[in-house]
Amino acid sequence: MLTIGEVAKEVGINIGAIRFYERKGLLEPAARNEQNNRLYTEHELKWLVFIKCLRETGMSVEDIKRYYDKVNEGTSTLPERIKLIQDQKQKLLDDIEAKKAQLVHLEHKLERYYRGENY
Repeated sequence: MLTIGEVAKEVGINIGAIRFYERKGLLEPAARNEQNNRLYTEHELKWLVFIKCLRETGMSVEDIKRYYDKVNEGTSTLPERIKLIQDQKQKLLDDIEAKKAQLVHLEHKLERYYRGENY
């Protein structure tokens, strides 16, 4: 079992985020030790890593909650979960393409500056 501080460090998020995810129902309430400190399993650690990944792709907390609820409903919801992840993957790919276009624009601007142009 890992403490909230250990989990936060391992996942790369702050303790407040873990508590927030618990309040929002993205994480089951943590087990507690004799000192009432939150304790987490390796499974919960992995789930938090995935939550962080989804958040970094731009998925909303509400959509992560929907996904989490579907996971807890069992394998009958696999098609719905696949759709949620596929949609998020497409959004990420679209974002990557937009960033690539922005990068090209910046590179062209730098090329003009290197040639001594003022615009």
